[in-house]
Amino acid sequence: MYDEIFNNLEKQLPSSELNELRSKAIHLGIFSEPYLTYMLEDKITIESRFSKNKMMPYNQIAKDDIVIVKKSSGDVLSYFTIKDVLFFDLNTTSIEGIKSKYNKQLCVDETFWINKKNSSYATLIIIDKLFNLKPFHVNKKGMQTWIKLKESN
Repeated sequence: MYDEIFNNLEKQLPSSELNELRSKAIHLGIFSEPYLTYMLEDKITIESRFSKNKMMPYNQIAKDDIVIVKKSSGDVLSYFTIKDVLFFDLNTTSIEGIKSKYNKQLCVDETFWINKKNSSYATLIIIDKLFNLKPFHVNKKGMQTWIKLKESN
């Protein structure tokens, strides 16, 4: 999938940008509506992932990594650089504390917090620069919502 994505990026980006991307860790994130649109419109400045178990991207991403943005059941639409990342063990950190501090940047409603109340882990990804792309298809199989495509050089 990494090669498929970079073959498409080669058609859209200058070689200097491609070389910089190739030197970084690359992730594929799957995003659903309405959060995808909020992100593309710069309304969301922090992407969140909550889970019951320690699963991607929890403790598997870092500042300056690249996230390729793919619409759930759709095309790759953009990518962004991670400005910073915060990991929370919700057994020791209050989800209410996260809600009160980051709710505005997450652009979520009360239903979101109700659905996440039984989570044990949270990853907050602070978005640095978002770059829109001409949409393209990749052959992703499976139900994963986060895949690490490449480690940094």
